[in-house]
Amino acid sequence: MIIPARNEEKNLDKLLYLLQKQTYKPYEVIVVNDNSEDNTEEVAKRYGVKVVSLYEDPPEGWVGKNWAIWNGYLESRGEILLFLDADVEPREEFIEVMLSNYERYGGLISCWPYQRFEKFYEHLNFIFNIGAVITMCAIKKEGAFGPSMMISREDYEKVGGHKEVRDKVVEDLHFGNLCIKKGVPVNNFLGGEYIKFRMYPKGLKDLIQGFTKNIAKGAFSISLLNFLLVFLYITGVYGSIFYFRSTVLNFLYALYATQLFAIQRRLGDYKWYDAFFYPLHFLFFLSIFLYSIIRIFFVKTVIWKGRKIRVG
Repeated sequence: MIIPARNEEKNLDKLLYLLQKQTYKPYEVIVVNDNSEDNTEEVAKRYGVKVVSLYEDPPEGWVGKNWAIWNGYLESRGEILLFLDADVEPREEFIEVMLSNYERYGGLISCWPYQRFEKFYEHLNFIFNIGAVITMCAIKKEGAFGPSMMISREDYEKVGGHKEVRDKVVEDLHFGNLCIKKGVPVNNFLGGEYIKFRMYPKGLKDLIQGFTKNIAKGAFSISLLNFLLVFLYITGVYGSIFYFRSTVLNFLYALYATQLFAIQRRLGDYKWYDAFFYPLHFLFFLSIFLYSIIRIFFVKTVIWKGRKIRVG
């Protein structure tokens, strides 16, 4: 098991505690301290896991998370690799369930955690959450869910590992597509009751920076077919928002709200008003998407976890 961690002392403390309670004990747990500015390394050592410490920023051409995962892989010995983000919260049976799915499907298994909220602003990830799930699961399969991925060492080495996606900001999308291209099957699942997380618990600024980093780059990295399908769906949504006076479109509004309510129940701790007031979520999504385009394609840098990341 490999856990990349930069400034994750609070999340890591919770994760390592939960890993001790797993019904299937991991062969090894490797925490990669990615040049953290807090007590990430000390927390990891307190749990007796193997710690790989990186005391410098990643080399030119590498994104931090990819560099951390790659260094963790180089120090690993297990035949099955499980990559976990430091902010996930697995239930006791999580590893056992992942292994069961791996034995059934093989290849790359990834899992999107159920969203757990503590503060109101966290609900603003609503449309981003739905978009990620639709892209990875419901349309033509693309990419993988980065917070939790399982793959054999043999298959990981076959595709070249994270070294092959070293400069990719949306590494999970590109790594999943790399596996598909190399003939390694990919299966993506929803975490449901088995794994949860809070995506951006540090505040609204953290949420905005996270989605700015990912959304535009991810949208223009998926296949043309998926892009067009998502575009057409979102066009219909905005039509229901901006032409509300028509009786027909009032009915359309109600249908969208009902559909989103049905979807959100499987994805996180959303409330009825998230679906009913979906125009506010979509307008927030649009503003972040436009800002992300500016940062990615014109400024060519994004900020994440205190680092300025160059993107092209």
